[in-house]
Amino acid sequence: MWNSGSVSFHEIVDPRRLHALIEAMLLIEVEAPLPDILTQITRMSAELVDAPFGALGVLHGDGTRLAEFITVGVSDEERDAMGPSPTGHGVLGQTIRARRPVRVDDLRGDDNPNLPPGHPPMHAFLGVPIVTRDGHVWGNLYVTTGDPGRSFSEDDERLLEAFGRAAGIVIDQANLRRTLRDLTVAEERERLARDLHDTVIQRLFGVGLSLQLALPQSEGDVARRIDSALEELDSTIQEIRTTIFEIDHDATSGATLRQRAGALVAEVDQRLGLRAGFEMNSAVSGAVSEHVADQSVLALREILSNVVRHAQASDVSVHVGLDDEDLVITVSDNGVGFTLEGGPGRGLRNLRTRAQDLGGECRVESAENYGTLVTWRVPKGA
Repeated sequence: MWNSGSVSFHEIVDPRRLHALIEAMLLIEVEAPLPDILTQITRMSAELVDAPFGALGVLHGDGTRLAEFITVGVSDEERDAMGPSPTGHGVLGQTIRARRPVRVDDLRGDDNPNLPPGHPPMHAFLGVPIVTRDGHVWGNLYVTTGDPGRSFSEDDERLLEAFGRAAGIVIDQANLRRTLRDLTVAEERERLARDLHDTVIQRLFGVGLSLQLALPQSEGDVARRIDSALEELDSTIQEIRTTIFEIDHDATSGATLRQRAGALVAEVDQRLGLRAGFEMNSAVSGAVSEHVADQSVLALREILSNVVRHAQASDVSVHVGLDDEDLVITVSDNGVGFTLEGGPGRGLRNLRTRAQDLGGECRVESAENYGTLVTWRVPKGA
C-alpha cells in the first residue's frame, strides 16, 4: 500500500477522490513541462474539495518569499486586476514556516490582511506545504472558498495534503530527469573537449610544423602565403583552446570552491595567454553551500570566457570573498571595455539570470578603453 506519511489511500474513502489521487500519482511518469503538471494537480485539488479557487506557490531560491504563482479558477483579466502576486507573508507563509497544513475558516478575521481591490471574494482557506524528497520545502498548495457559509473539513485537509505530497514527488521526478539530462550533456561535453584537444589541435600543430619547415625554402608570394597561413593557424588554435575552456566540464569532483576557482584561473593563465591573478581565503569554501559553489564556478567560467573572447586584455584579476551573508566574486580586466548600448548580450543575460535565481545579482561596470569589472554577488547559503 502506498503511504505518504500521514495520509494513506484508505483514508481517502470517496471513490472519486481516490481515483483522482491515483491519476495525480500517474503524472509522475508524464513527459510534460513541470508547470503544466503542477497546474493540473492544482486544478484537480480545487475541484475535488469544491473550491472555486486554487493556487500553487513556488519559493524563491532564498526560501523567504514566493517567486512564482500558479492559479486556477480566475481569468487572466481577474488575475491582472488582483495586482502583484502574493509573496508568501501572512497565512500563505504559515504553511511554509510551520511545514504543516493550515486551515482558516474566515480569511477576513483580524489575524489576516484584507484582500486587495479587484481580488475575488475568498473566505475559508486550506493550505499545505509541498515538500520534496530531501526535506526541502519547495512551495505550497492551497484552495479557498468564495461562500462565507462554507469551511473545509478534516477530510479535505487530508486530501489536499496527499496532493501536496504528490506534487513533491512530481517535482523530485522532474529534478531527477533534469539531472540525468545534465549528466548526459556533461559527458558529451567532456568527450568533445577531449577530442578537440587530443586530435584537432595536434593535427593543426602538425600542419603548422610542416609549413614552418617549408618556409625557409620558399620565396616571394609563396613565402608570404605560408607566413599568413601560419598566423591563421595560430589564431585557430587559440580559438579552439578558448572553446575547450568554455565547454569543458568542471571535473574537479570533491574539490573545494577555492580549488575549483583556482584551477579555472590557472587554466586561463597557462593555456589561454592572459596573466591571471587569483585571491581567495581558504575559509570561504566552508561557508558556502554546495549549490552556490557549483553555480558560482559556472558563472566564473562564463565571465572568464567573455574576457578571453572579447576583452582583448593582457591581465585579468579574480577575487573571491564574503561580505556579510553573501559570496562575492569580482573579475576585472585591462581590456578594451564596451558599452551596453542595445542591451546586454546573451552571456551577460545568462550571468544575471543565474544570479537572480539564487537571490543575488550580477553587476557589470565597463567603458570603452577602460576595461571591465564584473561583480557576482549571491547569498552564500542559497
